[in-house]
Amino acid sequence: MPRSCVPGRLQRSLVALALAAPWLVGCGAHGALRGPAAHGERASPAVAEVSDDAFAGAVHDLLLSDPGTPERAVRLRAVEARQMTRAAARFKAHGAERGVAAVSGGLYLMHVGEATQGIFGPQGADALRGAAHEIALKGDEGRARAVYDLFLQVAPAAERADVRGHIDALDAWTRNAVATGGSVESAGGLERVTVRRRMLEPSHEALADAENATSDWIARAVILRDRFRKDRVQPPREEGAEAWRALETGAIVLASLHLRDGDAAGALAAVERAHARELLEAERPQFAMALLADAQEPSVDRCIDLLHQLRPLTGRERSHDDEDFADDRELFGAAAFGVASECYRLDPTVPDVAIALGVGLEELGMAEATPAVLSDAVRAHPEARVASEALALSLDAITSEEDAGDPDAARRVFRAAAPLLDVAQRHGLAGKVHPSAARVRAVMGELELREGRLDDARKLLEESAREEKLGTVLLSLARIERRDGKTQAALDHLREALSAGDAARDGALRGEILLTISDVTRDKGDVAAARTPLTEALKDLVQSRNVPDADTRARVERVLSRVLDRFGASQPAQRALERAFAAAPGDKRQITQTIELVIGRAFVRGDLPAAREGLQRALAADLATDDLVYYALWVRLLERQLRAPTDGAPDRVFASAPDDGRWVSTLARFGEGKLRGDDLAARAATPIQRYEALFYDAMDHRASGDTKGGDELLRQVVAGTGLDLSEVLLARDLLDPARAQLGGPLPPDVPIP
Repeated sequence: MPRSCVPGRLQRSLVALALAAPWLVGCGAHGALRGPAAHGERASPAVAEVSDDAFAGAVHDLLLSDPGTPERAVRLRAVEARQMTRAAARFKAHGAERGVAAVSGGLYLMHVGEATQGIFGPQGADALRGAAHEIALKGDEGRARAVYDLFLQVAPAAERADVRGHIDALDAWTRNAVATGGSVESAGGLERVTVRRRMLEPSHEALADAENATSDWIARAVILRDRFRKDRVQPPREEGAEAWRALETGAIVLASLHLRDGDAAGALAAVERAHARELLEAERPQFAMALLADAQEPSVDRCIDLLHQLRPLTGRERSHDDEDFADDRELFGAAAFGVASECYRLDPTVPDVAIALGVGLEELGMAEATPAVLSDAVRAHPEARVASEALALSLDAITSEEDAGDPDAARRVFRAAAPLLDVAQRHGLAGKVHPSAARVRAVMGELELREGRLDDARKLLEESAREEKLGTVLLSLARIERRDGKTQAALDHLREALSAGDAARDGALRGEILLTISDVTRDKGDVAAARTPLTEALKDLVQSRNVPDADTRARVERVLSRVLDRFGASQPAQRALERAFAAAPGDKRQITQTIELVIGRAFVRGDLPAAREGLQRALAADLATDDLVYYALWVRLLERQLRAPTDGAPDRVFASAPDDGRWVSTLARFGEGKLRGDDLAARAATPIQRYEALFYDAMDHRASGDTKGGDELLRQVVAGTGLDLSEVLLARDLLDPARAQLGGPLPPDVPIP
C-alpha cells in the first residue's frame, strides 16, 4: 500500500550490525577461556501442539532437547506440525518463497530417521505439495526428489500415483543426465543431486545415497589423479575440473552430510569409510583436527571450533574458497546450522553460537524464534556487544517479517524479544547498546502506526520517547495527537522533536517537523503564524541540499518540494522533484517515494498530463507491481473525474496484477471497473484496507458526480487510524485545497534553486 512520504523513518540499514559482525569471535572460539557449560531453562513443558504465539519458545526448547529422547520426539512433532501449518498458509497467500523457506526450516530441524508417520501435522500435505511444486519449477532435482519423497508419505490416496510419477521422472532424468561426460564428471553430477536431496530429506536412504555417490566421486577422482601422475596425459577439461573439485571438497562434503545433523562422529566415520581422511588432512588440516577432536570427545568448545571451520565454506564472508565451494555451499550452510544447533544444545549461553543460530532461523522461515534463542546468551552475558548484536538481529527479524507482509509475525518477534529489551534496561546499557531498546520499540511503534493500530503505536512510541529522545518518534506521536484533536500536545512534541539529535543531523527530518508544525498551527486557525515555521523549513532545506549522500539529498528535495507547494511556488516545487529523481537514479526505493509524491501532487491538482508522466516514469523504472497498481489507480480516477479518454497505461498495469485474491489484486479489479467502490469495503480485511477502500469508494462517488457523498467518505478517511497512508494526505488536500497552499510570496532572502 502507498505510504506517506514521511522522511526519517528508521530504516532496515540500522540493523546491518548483526549480519556484518564476525560470526564467531570472542567467547568460546579458538579455545578462549569459558566457564562450565550452562544448560538453558525450558520455556514450557513438552506438549503435543503449539500455537503461533508459543512457537518461538517451542523452537528454543526443541533445540535444547537431547537427541533420541521422548522429550525431543514430543517437541519435534509439535514444532513440525505448526511450521508446516505456517508454510501452507504462506503458499495459500501466494508467498511461494516464504513457503519454501518455512518447509526447508522445518526439515532442517529434523535428524535422520525422525520423519515418522504424522509428524508433519494436518497441513503437512499442503505444505509439502506447495514446496515440491515450487522447487521442481526451479529445476532443482535433488531437493525436489526429497520433498516428493516426503509428500508421498502424507499425500491423499488420489494423488499418490501422480507423486510416484514425479519421483520416477526425476530418477530417470538424473540417470540420463549423469550418464553423459566422463567417469568423474558423471559421478560429480550424481553427487550434486544426491547431496541436495540429503539436505532436505531426513531419511537413512537419502543419507546413504549421498554418501555412496560422494565416495564414488572421490574414488574416481583419485584414480584419475594417479593415472595422470603416472602417464602425464592431460584429461579432458571438464573431467579434470570435476576431479579437482572432488579432491578439493569431496571429503568435506562427506563430513557435511552428517554434520547437517550435528553428528561429528558420523562425519568422521564417513570420511574414513571412503578412505578420504588423508585428503581431508591435506586440503583442510584445521577442519580435520576440529572434526577429529569433536568426534572423539565432544564438548562445547570443540563444537564451536568445528563451527568456526565451517564458516568460510558457507559464503558468509569473502575468502579464496568462494568459487571452489560454490556447488556445495548450501550443504555447508546446512552443516553449519546443524553444528550450531548441537553447540547450542550443549550450551545455549555462548553468544556467538546463539547469534549464528538466530541468523539461520530467520533465513529458514522461523524469524519469531530468533530472539528466543538469543535470550539465554544475553542473560548470561549482559554486555553491550552481545546485547547490540542480539537486538540488531531481532530488529532485522521484525522488519523482514513486515516487509514480507506479515505484521502478526513481526509482533510475535517483538514479543519474543522482550527478555532482550529487559536485559538492556536492567543492566544499565543505555547509550552503550546499538540499536537501543528504545529504537526497537520505536520501529515496532512505527509498524503499528502503519497498520492503523494507534493505541498500540502510541504506547510503544511513548515508551521509546521516555528512554531516548528521537525526532522521528516525537513526530509520530505528534501526528497521533493531531488526529485526536490534541493540537497543543502535538505542538509540544513537535517543538521537542526539533531539539532531538537525529533532527539536528537530518535536514529532511527537521524540515518535515517544521512543515508539520506549520500544518498543526494552521489547524488552530492561525494562518499567519503558520508561515513562520514554514519559512524556517524552507531556509533549512535549501541549506541542507548539498549533502554527499544521495538518499539524503533525495529526501531533502522531496520535503523541499512540499514546502514550496505550501507557498504556491509550483514550478520551483517541480524542479525540486526533478532533483530528487536525479539524486538517486538507481535506487528504486527512492524512485518509488518520489513518483508517489509526483502522481499524488498531480492527482490533487487535477493535472492529468503530470500524473500520466509520473506513471510512465514508474513503468520505465520497473517498479514493483503493487506500487504500480496504486499509481495507475490514481491516474484512472483522475481520467474519470476529468472525463478524459484513457491512454491505456493504467489498464496495462491492472492486467499485470494477477487475480490471486490479494488486496492489490482487488484494487486492480476495481481499477478495471469490475468492482464498485462499495465492493472494496466489503472485501477489506484489515483496518488499513478499510480506509483505503473508503478513499477509493469516495473517489468513485466523486467521479460519478456525487461530490457530497464522496466528501463524506473522505472525512471518514481523515478521521480514521490510517495516518501513514498516502490516501489520508490526499483526502486532506482534496477536502481543503487551501490547506495545501498558504500562498503569499516566497521569502526574498532565500535563494530558491
